[in-house]
Amino acid sequence: MGLEKKVRIGVFINAAYSDYGAAIIEGVSRYCRENDCTLIVFPVLREAQGGRFNFQYDAMLKLINPNNFDVLIVCSATFVNFYNAQALIKEIHELPPIPKISIGLDIPDIPSLLVDSTKAVSTLVEHIINKHNRHNFLLMNAGSLSMESNERSQVFFDTLKKNKIRFSKDKILCGHFNFKDAYNTLEKYIKSKKKLNFDAIFCCNDDMALGCIGCLEDNGIHVPEDVSIIGYDNVFASRAQDFGISTVDQLIEEQGYKAAKLAEEYFLKKTVKNHITSFSAVPIIRHSCGCKKTVHKGASFADTKKLLKHNIHFSSSIQVYMIHYFLSESQTPVPLEKLYSRLAYCFELFDISSAMLFLYDKPVYVKKNPTFVVPEKAVVKMTYTSKDGIVVPEYKFNPSDDMLPEICSKLLSDGHFIFPVYAENNQYGYLLIKIGKYEKIFYQTVFELVAKEIIAALKISQAEKERAKLKTKNITLEEYSEKLQALSRTDEMTQILNRRGFIEDAQAMINRFVSVGKSGLVIFGDMDGLKSINDTFGHEAGDRAIKAEADILSEIFRTTDIVGRLGGDEFAILAPEMTKKDFAFIKKRLATKCQEYNDSEVEPFVLSMSIGCTEFSSRQSNLDVLLNEADQKLYAEKRLKKEKKEAALKLKKAKK
Repeated sequence: MGLEKKVRIGVFINAAYSDYGAAIIEGVSRYCRENDCTLIVFPVLREAQGGRFNFQYDAMLKLINPNNFDVLIVCSATFVNFYNAQALIKEIHELPPIPKISIGLDIPDIPSLLVDSTKAVSTLVEHIINKHNRHNFLLMNAGSLSMESNERSQVFFDTLKKNKIRFSKDKILCGHFNFKDAYNTLEKYIKSKKKLNFDAIFCCNDDMALGCIGCLEDNGIHVPEDVSIIGYDNVFASRAQDFGISTVDQLIEEQGYKAAKLAEEYFLKKTVKNHITSFSAVPIIRHSCGCKKTVHKGASFADTKKLLKHNIHFSSSIQVYMIHYFLSESQTPVPLEKLYSRLAYCFELFDISSAMLFLYDKPVYVKKNPTFVVPEKAVVKMTYTSKDGIVVPEYKFNPSDDMLPEICSKLLSDGHFIFPVYAENNQYGYLLIKIGKYEKIFYQTVFELVAKEIIAALKISQAEKERAKLKTKNITLEEYSEKLQALSRTDEMTQILNRRGFIEDAQAMINRFVSVGKSGLVIFGDMDGLKSINDTFGHEAGDRAIKAEADILSEIFRTTDIVGRLGGDEFAILAPEMTKKDFAFIKKRLATKCQEYNDSEVEPFVLSMSIGCTEFSSRQSNLDVLLNEADQKLYAEKRLKKEKKEAALKLKKAKK
């Protein structure tokens, strides 16, 4: 393998584009640059960063294994704001068995870096009590689900109590750790009061502190003249220009650097000295609490704030303009071979010094909450460096054995981000990008745009191949068009309708029947145990099982019904004028046919399917909604099957 000479470090992080995440990554990257380590960042998007297909990012985690990485840094603090700490600990322990380092959360059996901010928060709160004579506080926290917010809030409460300052719970506001929510929550609070009833705000992070400052200034309340502000994190915006927020510096970048150092030590020595490595946060006194500040000659504080706003706006505008310029150059989709020059221009424009595109042999259908299996065949489709430009090696490899084959090792530097290349549930491969000088959220947006370009190019390339095949057979233009249309609507493996074909035909038929006052059933089917078949007997056996199930469905339903494969092990049927009474018969017939197949065919696996149904009518004729309802009924059916199976096993054991 090409990476054996370097320690290979992976980073598992939620929302890497946040200020906290960006600082952690910078610290890890700095260590890797200095010590010649390979670094790959796995950014995932959980909960508050929600999106329909965020599970595609989770599927990338299946590339983390001992073949590809020596040690994994888990940025646990980026996850605990969105779900239970115990659930997170369980997920981390279920990751592949390679050495791990945790940042932010004490995880049993894993060396952990923790920050103690008790003294720093208490010092800042006491500073504005004693130095600036502030006694009427608001608390802007992130809500009760955030462990970090709760810890910081508790120190705040304890400090007020120590200083004999009363605090009412109605002065606790929730800003969810972001600028917008903090701004809106505070504005609502201000407008609900007849007069200003506070002179200080403790914010559990700097984004919320910035939101509070913006809200107060927009409402004619000045910081720090009228209200003192304290933040937490010491992010870039809190210290930019001459205007600064008094805040807590938890040495985020140094945490990342130390975590990378511990990771290398853990891999080389197979152990670390201490389970817990502790950092003491540092209080930072700036202008927002009311302390004096230095301003440029002739510049007022108001001018300074305007300058800060202008510079932040200018920086953001440049990045937005660059994206606009890229989009204007990408109006027409082109085949993959012609896309490369456009990508080279894009990478140069966005300060991306290195990029690599890896495509699987064929797209993988990924379900939500997936058990994703990394394909065994892939190709290095494209590499890019600012020095050599685009190279198209067409190098074949097995990503399970080595996600970064030897041909790419010389292109890796101190850190690349890995992103899934996907369209809805289909994953085509992954893209590695060495990001540049702009903000992380900017590169998240850039990736999404680049990935869409790649997917469009792949589809055009495939269409052109089909077009070339059809033309060689001297098919007439009309026949060719019909053939291409049929190909786009037919599932290649089973030769029944694919998702697109089913959705189009089923919705049209529903509309037709509903218009004359008729109803029918939408049925959703899911094969039982396909993953087990694939894992035990191989994917070829799984393919045979899928084909057999499609044949059975085509046999038991009428020629007037519409049968389609939605992808993977999921099927759907539209049965006009069929009732829920008929459905019971269909279930029985399906079970019988599956059993006949199992009895007659010489196959090592057992064929079985669960189905659920819902009725379409004039009251509900939206196919997407109907499929979702049928899917819910299906899972109820699966749960029932599981319960019956468990009960039967218990009975069998009891008899023994």
